This record gives sequence, structure tokens and C-alpha cells, in this order.
Amino acid sequence: IKFTANGGIAIVVGPGIWPDQIAFRVRDTGPGIAPQEQARIFEEFEQGASGAESGSGGSGLGLAIARRIVERMGGSIRLESAPGAGALFEFSITATAAEPAGITNTPASDLRGKNVLIVSPVMIEAPLLARRLSRLRARAAIVPDAAAAAALLPERRWDVLIADRALGDAQLDELVQATAKSPLRRIVLVTPAARGDLEDLKRRGYASYLVKPVRASSLVAQVAAAEDQAVAEEDAFIDVRLVPEQGAKPRSGLSILVAEDNDINALLARALLTKLGHRPVVATRGDAALETYFGARAAGTPFDLILMDVRMPGIDGLEATRRIRTAEAKAGQRPVPVIALTANAFPEHREACLAAGMTGFITKPLDRERLMRALDEVFACNAAAA
Repeated sequence: IKFTANGGIAIVVGPGIWPDQIAFRVRDTGPGIAPQEQARIFEEFEQGASGAESGSGGSGLGLAIARRIVERMGGSIRLESAPGAGALFEFSITATAAEPAGITNTPASDLRGKNVLIVSPVMIEAPLLARRLSRLRARAAIVPDAAAAAALLPERRWDVLIADRALGDAQLDELVQATAKSPLRRIVLVTPAARGDLEDLKRRGYASYLVKPVRASSLVAQVAAAEDQAVAEEDAFIDVRLVPEQGAKPRSGLSILVAEDNDINALLARALLTKLGHRPVVATRGDAALETYFGARAAGTPFDLILMDVRMPGIDGLEATRRIRTAEAKAGQRPVPVIALTANAFPEHREACLAAGMTGFITKPLDRERLMRALDEVFACNAAAA
């Protein structure tokens, strides 16, 4: 790939924030673009210094043409990048949805109860696999190397190990040794060019393989082939002190504070909540979240719910929740539901969230179904407690 000697490129297409809108995101692991170059990178006959230095330079028309096409379709293109950190290009266009004609909906596969450990040094394919598995109700974790995988293996019973061929022979062998006493299914993730290595990888201890880009049907088939086990813990939990009332649903138009320091995660949460008819407000730090929360309360417009990232710079999500609960107790106010947002789904982490006063828990990456389920459960509990 022209500017990406190692790594890869991910293209994600999905619904935009507004009706009849399609959003496109293109992320790469290339050399990145310096801030001072980003303002002119969309101009004709311009290119980043990294492209010229790599010997992969071109006419400098590609991004200028892309911007012109997007603008003529009523959209705008945006860039996020830093030297050495790759680049993310985003744009949305308006497109009326076509009427379904002769399409038969097939039941979605359910991988509930499957625990999948993904080991990859490249954060392109792995997050997409994890998100797809999450939508199928499997639980997925991503680590960058064999050492991190070995540290995570004792934490739960894993059904499937997906190891990227890009790790190299030494780390692939380490993973086989580390999982030798485990009944999990070992799968290697390869590029089409590496198909010739498959026989050797099978002898090394890998039962099967997936070819990049991974088809959804192939992923489901390989994970489903693992030995069945008991249903894993739910992705969202509710404080056991509350008793849910069947049939209660959250009302629409909720005022929701989103405390999330990752810009992409914050954008995703805001888009999902907006599409569900709610009014999200984003804070990117724990102290900013507290300031926003107390400001809204003082103005007489308190938030109906808080989505709280557990790990944030400055004041983290646990401490922010403790301060909110302390203030509510002093004022004799009803506790606002606080749902934790985190990539860590281990039992001890859940207990820490409950101990801090959080009401619910959603593991990342966030998606519409999981968010709706968590909101349903939280407000069902509140209805029962009222």
C-alpha cells in the first residue's frame, strides 16, 4: 500500500448521525501527517513530507480530488493525524436508503458464551474483529504480543485464540506453548500472500486460519467450531440492590452526559445516542465531566444518565462517580444512573465499578444493541425502585 509499508488500512462504512446519511471512516497505520501539513494536504499538487521521504510520492492530486467529490455530494472531509500515528479520514454524505426488494432476513448468529483472545501487533483488523464478535455476543480481548497474551490467559477460560501471522514465527510458537494445556481453538490470521505458510502453521499447532480481510461468515464458522461452554457474564450488569420491573423502557429525549477521553469513542457514543432520540453532552476529562454535571444540576437541568469512561486523564471515572454520589447523598437527591464504559470486563473490575457507585457496565467497543440493552435495564431498575 502506497504510504503504509507495514500494518494496514481499515475502511468502516455505517449510518451517519442524521437520517439518510452514510458515514465513511478510513484509518491507516502509515507515517502520519504533521499538524502544519494538514491544512494544505487537500490542496492540488501537495503531499505530506512523509510521502516524499518514503519515495512513494505521487502527483499530489488524490486528496484534492477526494475532497472535491465529497463536497459535490454535499459532504465534507475531515482528517485526524499525528507523525508516526497513522491517519484517520472521515466524511459523510446524504443518500436515500433503497427500498428492500426480495431480501430475506436470516437470523443473526449468536456466539454468546464464547471468549476470544485476539493477538495482533497491528490495530487495524483486530478492533474490527472484536467489534463484530461483540455484536454476536461473544467476548473479545485484544493484546499486541505473546507476552501480553500470556499475562491475560489465566484471567478466564478462553475458547478461541486468533493470532496474527504478523507476530512472526517466534511469537506464534510462544502462543502455542502458553496455551498447550488449554482446550482452546488456535486460529492464525493471514494475508492472501501467506497462504503458502498454512501447512507449516498447522504443524506448529494452529487448527485453522482466517484470511484478511475476514468475512463475517468465516469468522462465525471458526469461532462457533470451538467447544461449547456455559454462557458468559452479560456485557451490561445492573446493581443487584435494584430489582428490575418487566416491560419498563427508557423514555426518549434523555439528557445524557458522556464522559469519554477518546475522541473516536466519544463521537460514536454521541452519534448512537442522537440516533436513539437522546441529547448527549460530551466531556473529555473527569474534571470536565464533574464541572458539567454540577453546572447542569445548579441550573435546574440535571442529567438523566451518565456514561462514564473508567480511565480518563486527571480524575478517573471511579473517582468522579464517588464525588457525584457523595454530593447526591449530602443533598438528599435521587442517584443519577451512571454506566461505566471500559474495555476491561473482568469480575474484579465490575466490583470496583459497583463499589464506586456505578449502576451499570458496558464493555467497549460500544454498539447500538449493547447500549440499548443497558439503557433498558437501568431504567427498568429505576422504575421498580421508584
